[in-house]
Amino acid sequence: MTILISPLDLLLDTENPRFVILQSREQADIRKYLVTYEDVCQLASDINTYGSLLPGERIVALHEGDKYVVIEGNRRTCSLQMLLNRDLIPDGFAHRIPHISPSIFKNCGSIEVDILPDRDSALELMTKRHIEGVKQWKPLAKKQFFAANYKNGQGQSIHNLSRITGVREGDIKEDIRDYKFFYSVYEKYCATHPDFNKEIVVLKTDPFWRIFKAKFEFPIGNKVSPKDFFNLSFDDTFNTTSSLPSDLFEKIIQLVFEKAIVEETVTTRNVLTDVEGIIPLLQAVIDAEKSTPKDNADVPPHQGENAMQESPVSEEGGHSHSDTSSPTNYGNDNSTENNMGNTTGGPSPGGPSPRSFFETISWYGKLDPANQQHQGLLCAINELYRLSSTNCGRHKAYESFPIASGMVLRTVYEQALRLRLMQVNLWGTYCQTINGAFPTLKTMEDFINARANKSTVFPEQGMVRAYDRVIAATHREFLNANIHYPGNISVTSASLEAIAACGMFALIQGIINLIN
Repeated sequence: MTILISPLDLLLDTENPRFVILQSREQADIRKYLVTYEDVCQLASDINTYGSLLPGERIVALHEGDKYVVIEGNRRTCSLQMLLNRDLIPDGFAHRIPHISPSIFKNCGSIEVDILPDRDSALELMTKRHIEGVKQWKPLAKKQFFAANYKNGQGQSIHNLSRITGVREGDIKEDIRDYKFFYSVYEKYCATHPDFNKEIVVLKTDPFWRIFKAKFEFPIGNKVSPKDFFNLSFDDTFNTTSSLPSDLFEKIIQLVFEKAIVEETVTTRNVLTDVEGIIPLLQAVIDAEKSTPKDNADVPPHQGENAMQESPVSEEGGHSHSDTSSPTNYGNDNSTENNMGNTTGGPSPGGPSPRSFFETISWYGKLDPANQQHQGLLCAINELYRLSSTNCGRHKAYESFPIASGMVLRTVYEQALRLRLMQVNLWGTYCQTINGAFPTLKTMEDFINARANKSTVFPEQGMVRAYDRVIAATHREFLNANIHYPGNISVTSASLEAIAACGMFALIQGIINLIN
């Protein structure tokens, strides 16, 4: 259905994820947000110069009551509204909005708007355009999108949100947990610090989530996840709870918020013990544990769906899910210490112990030293395995030499993609697309990302998910920076472990497993 309507008669959508994180969502507040944070002033200038909306950029709305609410095209609608009525321009921005051109009066006084039948259709459209498409929302907005539409069970169910958006139910639950945890800490901090008046939308939230998901050492030599250390779990509406004394846990999360969000002295490459002033509080946690009797000491805490996932957050945002897949083939050499570097296929039979890096990677019976196509990956994967498995004093080699290990990991990743393209007979086609230029990891990723190519290169859905996580977490950029700017990014063993857990191990093992 299509209608002809003035942009001035359209309402900006108060339920759009861009806006629901605002304290106030009046139409004027939304316009101020858009001109401040969404570059709408430039868009208004571009539309005014062109004389109308660009072809194909139609606005989509929903008929609610006697109003038409914009579902797709809030930035364009806001631009037109300010051009048609300068009284709608927020204070301080009038000089950035051009005076309306005659063409806008003629072409945009009334515009054609597509009308959707219901909110479910609107959700489906938004997710196709933003969550799965090229215009992705920022991680905070995506988390808020699911939290707002779930609404503590009063809105869409998790199952329906997954059906509508195509996002896995587990990922949706994690997004809701993340947002509700962060928002509760944010609200309490604002209540106790009236001078802190930043809107949540401007905050760099990834470091906060990273702190509560990345493993850390405390006491020294004892690596533990925050979910286990703080005994974290979730109630039925995805609120985060801890079995620690409430005042102690509150002090910890407020300190992390202050250092990560307010002072910005914590980044996504830090772990909990890097937070200034946290050590005495961590010791208090241990003291509290010692003083608390445990009726079920032999039962691991918080296993199953209520456990907070250990999913390190990338520098650019978004989730990085821990990978639980394991290799299916192992070498047949029963020695361990003297054969860490054997090229027959990695660990001995019997199954892997819990993985930290690439110590359980397996290529037994898959990579053939006599096959020239296999040799690049074989040489690199053997070194990566040795770095993961060989002790250097009290630490593994990759922990002692993280920069070198990151370089080897990048080589393994590139050689794995190269081999996979050869396996599916796409290497020649790929080389044609780069017009004789030297093959690079970026151009390989770009070639694979083409929809038809991805399904050919990765025939299993699990591999597609692993590859998508690798791409979403921008591991290539990080590994490239390790080569070109090692002094700037300070690669650590923890960051390498996060890369392995965020799909890289599963992807490389999956590629090896597909070798005939």
